[in-house]
Amino acid sequence: MPEGIQGSTSEARLLNDERFLRKISYMYYEEGHSQEAIATMEYCSRPTISKALQKAKDRGIVRISIVPDVRTGYLRNLSREVRTQLGLEDLILVAGRNMNAVAAHNQLDEVVTEIASAAADYLDQLLNDSDILAISGGRTFMRNVIRYLKPTRALPHMQVVATIGFVESRTSFGDANLIAYDLAEAYGANHLWFPCPAFFPDEDLVERTRQLPIIKDAYEMMTRANVVVTGLWTPHTNQDMIKRGILTSEQVTAIEAYRPVVDINHWVFDAFGRCINETLKPFPYTLSGLEIPSLKERIQRGNTKVILVAGGGPSYVSAIRATLRAGLANILITDHITAQLLLIDN
Repeated sequence: MPEGIQGSTSEARLLNDERFLRKISYMYYEEGHSQEAIATMEYCSRPTISKALQKAKDRGIVRISIVPDVRTGYLRNLSREVRTQLGLEDLILVAGRNMNAVAAHNQLDEVVTEIASAAADYLDQLLNDSDILAISGGRTFMRNVIRYLKPTRALPHMQVVATIGFVESRTSFGDANLIAYDLAEAYGANHLWFPCPAFFPDEDLVERTRQLPIIKDAYEMMTRANVVVTGLWTPHTNQDMIKRGILTSEQVTAIEAYRPVVDINHWVFDAFGRCINETLKPFPYTLSGLEIPSLKERIQRGNTKVILVAGGGPSYVSAIRATLRAGLANILITDHITAQLLLIDN
């Protein structure tokens, strides 16, 4: 085959390989390599790299947006400042929107989409074949993370499990078990269902249930997870819990007396990061899944990355702040408006 035709065929093959496009995009936009340097590292021509970057834009792998009223480099500087002040290991920011006209318990859908998409890309870069991943449920963020996930490689030895059992007898797209299953399928990874009710009336019953063979392995896996991904809920969702018959109005009233600002897998915390489940005795229910307060110690030991995915609405600011005050996350993926507000009164 003539050399010119062979080179053209090789370029066409690379430009149709999504893994190549994502790799080149990451090297150029995230790592800051020049097109010439990338061409040398990838043994191809600089025009091929230029075409690959353009094709990555066309396919939506790379999305470039202009943040209104912010200077060049502002997001990078803000990320560094927030990460330092809040003691985070990592912080990923997307462009936010002014939330002055947003109702207290609403969120901006376009910002939620950007946050979830950024989280999907971050996970794809972070995960390794030896990881044990535990993931929470949620229709707003976690389901969208799965929706925008574009795996660049198979991880056949990675293990995936939910952080919480079922809260209802019927399933939904927001169920943690289903989200964990979908993520494992995307990477060809190993998955264990946690086929257990989320709520129990007392601790003794929880402990006995965790010893059942069908539940024991999954519970032990989530306690050994070195990567945890979670969303959060704000207190206004309690009324929905009553409507769905998950909690009674009396239980919600007892909890709300302690002024909760964030709910993570039904572990609730006040504005100072104090766990209300451990303060209110007896608490209205006992949970069977991952013990969320234990994440603080695991982070301090340095053997667990806990990724919090949230933002795009006013109520998320106090919820994220309380979560970080409780020491329950060391990586945050949010929008830049939320990040700015987190610095206030921190």
